[in-house]
Amino acid sequence: KINNNRFFLLFILIKHYLAIPATSAAIENVFFIFNNIITKSKNRLKSSLVKEIILLKS
Repeated sequence: KINNNRFFLLFILIKHYLAIPATSAAIENVFFIFNNIITKSKNRLKSSLVKEIILLKS
């Protein structure tokens, strides 16, 4: 019971940042962006460049 008060704020932070999202909308958005970047005409892009483009577009 002593630890409940002591680690309450830590518990709230961990619960907020490590919670599993209820939907898969975020990952679906990444796949949508990825599919628009990697096309038949752009299939030779380096993986580092693809990562940077996804970060910029998301």
